[in-house]
Amino acid sequence: MKKIYTLLSILVLTVLLTACGTSTTTEEQDNSNETVSGTTEQTTSPEETENIETDTAQSTTSPEKALEGATTESDSQNYSITVVEGYELTGEEPNKDLLFNKNNDLQSMRIETFSADEITIEEIQENLVSTLQASNESATVTDLKEENLVPTNDSIDNTSAHQIETPEGKVTGFAFEREGMIVKLTVFDTTDSPSLETFVQMAETIKAK
Repeated sequence: MKKIYTLLSILVLTVLLTACGTSTTTEEQDNSNETVSGTTEQTTSPEETENIETDTAQSTTSPEKALEGATTESDSQNYSITVVEGYELTGEEPNKDLLFNKNNDLQSMRIETFSADEITIEEIQENLVSTLQASNESATVTDLKEENLVPTNDSIDNTSAHQIETPEGKVTGFAFEREGMIVKLTVFDTTDSPSLETFVQMAETIKAK
């Protein structure tokens, strides 16, 4: 009988140990699955990957090139401007300069500058509209909104841009402030091979001496 009891005890212990081992293995597998699941959830989403690629592309973008030309100072006004090849700056009358296309003198930009201490940008803007209207009394002065045709950079403020049609072509006017100086520009352009964008690029370089 003792042998039978001994055998039964051994069998019971064996079953218990086997059950414990199975439970432990199952728990370890569950923990392992949770770890794998957690790792999977930390994988970068497609949106994040796209943002990273975009940021990388932006960081490697080359800076905008400076306008190639000769820095020229006005003889009668307190400013300088970069003049590209094929154009020339000359004095038109006191406190007025003319930047013109040497290959087509019908294309030009009149440049007038003022101290912000002596006149307001609003006064110059009103005067600008009057100047344009005088070019063609029968036409209407309109706002110009094309970004590539309006002078802009970090130091240019309060820009206004207007345009009017004339028999010879479009006349465009700009007024803006830059570092204490108010600039008024009147651009005379032709319908054939217009040069307004080139004048705007040069206008963006106008700054006080």
